[in-house]
Parts: sequence; structure tokens; C-alpha cells
Amino acid sequence: MSSLDELLKARPTKQVWHQVCLLLAELDEEGLAAVVPRVLAWPAQQRPMPDDWWAQWTAGDVRPYHSLAGVRHLGRLGVAEGEGEVGEDAEGAEETGLDEAYFYHGATAVAAPSDLSWVALGAAAEWHHNGGDIVRWDTVEKDRLTWFLHGANYHDEPHDMQVSPDGRTVVTAVEGHLHAWSAATGEQLWTLPASSGPSDRDGEDEDADAHDFDDADDFDDENDFEDDFEDDFEGEVSLGMDDPVRIGFSGDGRRVATGTCVSGRVAVMEADTGRVVLTVPAEEKAFGPVALDTSGRLLAHTSPEGRVVVREVDSGAVLAITPTRLSAVHALAMSPEGTAVFVVGAVAEDAAPAAQLLSLDPAPTVGELIRPTEFPVKIGRHSVLAGSGTRAVWTGRGPYAFVRTGNGSVLFDSTARTLWADPNQQTVSFTPDGQAVVTVNEAIDAWFLAGLAVPEPPAATG
Repeated sequence: MSSLDELLKARPTKQVWHQVCLLLAELDEEGLAAVVPRVLAWPAQQRPMPDDWWAQWTAGDVRPYHSLAGVRHLGRLGVAEGEGEVGEDAEGAEETGLDEAYFYHGATAVAAPSDLSWVALGAAAEWHHNGGDIVRWDTVEKDRLTWFLHGANYHDEPHDMQVSPDGRTVVTAVEGHLHAWSAATGEQLWTLPASSGPSDRDGEDEDADAHDFDDADDFDDENDFEDDFEDDFEGEVSLGMDDPVRIGFSGDGRRVATGTCVSGRVAVMEADTGRVVLTVPAEEKAFGPVALDTSGRLLAHTSPEGRVVVREVDSGAVLAITPTRLSAVHALAMSPEGTAVFVVGAVAEDAAPAAQLLSLDPAPTVGELIRPTEFPVKIGRHSVLAGSGTRAVWTGRGPYAFVRTGNGSVLFDSTARTLWADPNQQTVSFTPDGQAVVTVNEAIDAWFLAGLAVPEPPAATG
């Protein structure tokens, strides 16, 4: 067998990478650290996670060398490709449980637990017929499919879907209602109305973030609404496709926040029961992306003209109202301790992807504008794709942003480094622990953020 040094000098191939993986698993911590820059210099797509590493990962047995894998191909919408061991030449087609759901028009939402042992997928609606199927698909035992909602029961599609940090609960919204399901059984845990119908801000500031989405006619709903929402929402909801709902869990999984992008409704609920903990008054113009800290004590949400508001959840008190240099805010992530917020969106003058860091301690401070490098694609000022498809996460390595546009998709970090880009529109979701991002187009792939890290250039000598 060739030495690791010789293999890393060779042209990247499946066979060479298979041998590299065998040798990486034998290295101690010091030896592994020494080869990290050379391994990461290989393109991420040429560093697929092999089957034995994958079995460890999905079992919760994460090893240090796993961080050098770039991607794991999970399957395809419809008929999935056989994965096989790294180094095998044949990739035949295999039937999987995912074939039982209808993904002819693709997926509009995806979510996955930290161990990636399954993914939740929301299908695009079949207009004038069924809505989009919402299912849990097992990525290990690929014939296992758990149903959350069948498209024949409604006429909408989800635009955001999130999994609780413990992997027990899946939350999404369709037809103006939030749904929470048991990830294990598919049992519905609770449902609540998510929005109040057409935006009461129609005709006002057309440059506000809330108008990234077009309005549409409402329809009557005869369901009785629950808890604090009953009086405000009974008999009137808006289609989720016209009032997308954004969702964010607290780091401990006890609370979940939601914000509607058109009607302007922000609330925080107990994740287990759906009991409403906080409802932001409509006149305060809260909407769109939301984020909670680890304990669920602090909430960040958006407001018009690119502002970000931070509140104390239990009292509803506003702790900070911070302007940004962004004309549109499409995603938020809060640091675990609640001392900073990562804000992702676009800048009006060129509508390019951008982000800013807002420091809340000791006083609100707006950081420099973060522009991803090597990504010339622009975002339309009122881009529905960017508005509903942008995601942000705060990890142990700092915050990351994923932006989807009509011209491609890009992943970048808070230092403006572009870590991954694709010419296609990808539906994405970060895992709750921020170790991976799952992308769905025709293929379903998990990209490992540590494996996408850009190697530091060698130090100059002499």
C-alpha cells in the first residue's frame, strides 16, 4: 500500500480516496492535524464519506477523521442511486421508500437531525390538484418512510421545515397552520394557526422586507383555533404559499419561534405542547426570519427597513432595535449565549448576498458588511427564492449562511469565505448542531462544514 504522503500527491480518484480514508482512521490526533490542510485541498465532492465512517456517524460515534469528509450522497428524489463503498465503480439504481411519496416537481423544504440518520422532506405542490407530501425518509434503512402529511389532504407546500435539536420533533407550516409531528412515529403533536390572512400593511412601504412575497386571496377555514390564537384568527387564514412561515428552535429544543413573511405575525411556543409563550403585537411590525438563543430566553426577529429586534421572550420587552446596512433580511442566527446575531440578506444597491454581525453585549454594535467572495450572482430585490430559501446557523466554528437565488446557491461564513457554490437552486437546511448542511435538488446530499473549510495558505519562507 502506498504511503499517505504519496497518496495525497496523487490525482484524486475514488480508489485513491478509499486508501486515504483507511490510513486517516489509523492516525493519532497529532498525525491527523498535520495532514488536514493537504486533505482539505482536495475538492469536497472528491472526498465522499465512506460507508464505515457513515455507519459510525449515524450511530452517534463521531470520530475526529470524519471532519475530513466533504460530502455524503444520501439518495435522489424518486429512484435513488445505490451508494456502495467508496472505490466501487458500479452505481445501480435501487428502489427506496422515498418512491412512495410524490416529488415529481421537486422539494420545497428539507430538515435533518444532527446524526443525519433521516431527513424530513416537503414536496412541491401539484397545482390545482394535491399539495406536497411531507415525509420522513430513513437514510440508513432506505425502505423506511414515515408520513407526516399526505398531499391529498391540502393544497399547499411547506417553505421552511425545522427539526428540534434532540431530533424528536419536526415543525413546518402549510395553509396558514403550524404543524408539529413526532419524528419517530409521524403522530401530530399539535397544530396552530400561523397567520392572520392578507397583510394589513398592503399598500404601505413597498420596500419593506415583508413584500418579498406576493399576496393572494384568502379562503375560509372552519377549524376551531386553540389557545391565545382563537379570537384573533378564527375563520381566516392565508395560504402558506403566499405567506411563508419561518421557524427557529431554541438550542435546548424547549421552545420554537415562528414568523410570517407577509401578514407579520411573530410568536414563540413550547415545542412539546404548542402553548403560546409570546405573541408580538401586530402593530409592532414584526415578521419573517426568527432566531432564539440556547435557552429560549431571547428572541430575534426582523422589522421593516432591515432592522433587527431582540426581545426577552417571557416578558416581551424589547432589549434592542438595531439597524443594519441590509435592505432585505432573509435569515437570522443567534449565538448560543444570546450576545450576537448573524443577519443574512441583500444590499439594495446591487442586491448581492450579504451579511452582518450584530453584537449585543455590552451595547448593540453593527459589524462590517460581509460579502461572500467569488460569487458574482445577484439577488432580485424581491426575490421569493432568496426570501424563502436563505438559511443561517451559528456553530462552534462561528456563523454560516446559505443563500439560494434564481442563478445559483452559495454557502459562506462570517469571514466572507465562499465554502461551496452550485449553479442550481438548492433547497437546504443546516443540521441543528451546525456540522452539516443538507442540499436537495434532484440529488439529496449532506455536506460537512468542517470538510468544506478552506486550508490556510502555507507561511512564506525566507
